[in-house]
Amino acid sequence: MNKWDKKNSIDGEWSQIETASAEEPRERSEAGQNTQLIVLEKEHQRFYDKLRSKVEEFLKKQTGDKADSAAKYILLAPDLFVLFARLLQDKRVPTKSKAMAGVVVAYFLSPLDVMPEILLGPIGFLDDIILAAYALSRMMNEVDKHVLLEHWNGEADLLETVQELLKKAEELVDNKVLGTIKNLLNKK
Repeated sequence: MNKWDKKNSIDGEWSQIETASAEEPRERSEAGQNTQLIVLEKEHQRFYDKLRSKVEEFLKKQTGDKADSAAKYILLAPDLFVLFARLLQDKRVPTKSKAMAGVVVAYFLSPLDVMPEILLGPIGFLDDIILAAYALSRMMNEVDKHVLLEHWNGEADLLETVQELLKKAEELVDNKVLGTIKNLLNKK
């Protein structure tokens, strides 16, 4: 089993450790990495497509061709939602991590959160995305690396994405929002 060994999850510092695993063999890519095609279930695909297209459309209207500093993070919302929805259904994910994944999915779906999307539009997803990054940071040593990567549909590297989000969290939302997000996860 491959896991990330984190020194300090808030700073996003992990090192990879390899341990023996009896998992099924997967195809190997040209780079020698294990690969597996992940197909979204219909209900996840519909939500994923709708969310991504709404976010992209809104950001294009707001910023035109200029990239907003938060835009690339906001576009992670559908990828992160699908990741956590899949982790909830995976039998290989420990119960504690499933509980955390459940909190993240519920937070994404809830119309009442710290930065409500109904009032703020896609900018309101920043708190959801940061919550997801903190949750992933905690889950990375409890859930097999391959399980996380198997369910990740994002284009960017998952570890780098989490690290970057954790470093940028204070720039993206104010300290009060950040404190509320951390307190929510500390309850789990």
